[in-house]
Amino acid sequence: MKSTTTALMIISFGVLALFLVFLLVIYQPGAGMYVRADKLQDPPEKYTEFSLEDLEKYPGVKEAVMNPGKDIKVPSNYHENISEFGKISSNNGTNYIKVNNEYYDMHCEFAD
Repeated sequence: MKSTTTALMIISFGVLALFLVFLLVIYQPGAGMYVRADKLQDPPEKYTEFSLEDLEKYPGVKEAVMNPGKDIKVPSNYHENISEFGKISSNNGTNYIKVNNEYYDMHCEFAD
C-alpha cells in the first residue's frame, strides 16, 4: 500500500510540474505592444504637431507623452489606435511629434 501511495504522489507532482511549465510557456506577462515618447532637447527639422485634445484618440500615445522615457503597455483594445497613429507618422515621414511646445521621438515596439 505504501509503495502505491508513494508512486501516486510522485506521478501527481510530475503532472503538476508539467502543468506549471506549460502555463509558464503560455503566460508571458511582458508580451504586447509598448509605446514610448522620448523628450527631445532641440526641435527636429520635421515633426507632426498634436494637441493634448488630439491625443485623446490615442490614449497610449497620450500616456507616453505625459510620462516621457517610460515604456507604456498598450491594452489590446487600443492596438488599432496605435496603428492609426503610426500611419499618420508614416504619412508625414517622421516619428517626431510636437505637443504643447515640447518635442518627442515616438517609439512603438512589440514584445513577444
